[in-house]
Amino acid sequence: MIKFILFIFFLFYSFNSYGYEKIHVAVASNFIEPLNLIKKEFLKNNKTSFKISTGSTAKLFAQILNKAPIDIFLSADRLTIQKIPDNKKIKVSKFTYAIGSLIIFSKTKIDNKIKFENILLKRLSNKIVIANPKFSPYGRASKQVLESLGMLSLFENKIILASNINQVSSFIYSGNVDLGIISNSDKLKLKKYELGYFKEIPQNLYTQIKQDAILLKNSNVSQATLDVDFLYEAISEVAPPVTDKPITDETGKVISVDGGKFSE
Repeated sequence: MIKFILFIFFLFYSFNSYGYEKIHVAVASNFIEPLNLIKKEFLKNNKTSFKISTGSTAKLFAQILNKAPIDIFLSADRLTIQKIPDNKKIKVSKFTYAIGSLIIFSKTKIDNKIKFENILLKRLSNKIVIANPKFSPYGRASKQVLESLGMLSLFENKIILASNINQVSSFIYSGNVDLGIISNSDKLKLKKYELGYFKEIPQNLYTQIKQDAILLKNSNVSQATLDVDFLYEAISEVAPPVTDKPITDETGKVISVDGGKFSE
């Protein structure tokens, strides 16, 4: 997380350097809590207006295609960034800011001594809520978990779809659903208020979720590309990579960001 915050601070510093008074960040709903923390720290020493728009990745992508005045897009996956037309993005600015993971969440106590699949089987009579796979990368990963376990057909008529990953926990606390699959970063908010019980989902049950970010071309940020290489170099000095496979931008250049992985 620290490495991601450093990168974002350097990125936002480049906006200040060019005298921009506003920054508009569109962020996938799973990352809203960490970004709010970053915003709070950033505003302590900066007068730049910091606007955040959040929602499902698909919804934010549609807004970008419809010319919404967004400066930075923090997607919940890599594919959506690749779909953005070249005339709307600054290619060299693309980087992976987080590597997502899934956890099971419930209002009722979860026995962490038993296997994840057995937790599901014990609650087979209950409904389960996941983010809608049509709009959410985390929803697609959640569906993949059930497919990997051969349980999708067992839960087929018991799955409730939330519009985004953030709404999954809200469904559970409405009292209508016992179990849900959320992102690990959502635990920041839930643990803060001591809500519910959690268990990590084995990562071999779903494809790794790499979340990419990118600077978008609009009237406010076109010059910000001048500092992109500087940002990468600065991060390399203060935060060397700790992953087995260093993350690179699409030109092949190593970026010293370990994904800001939000394990505790």
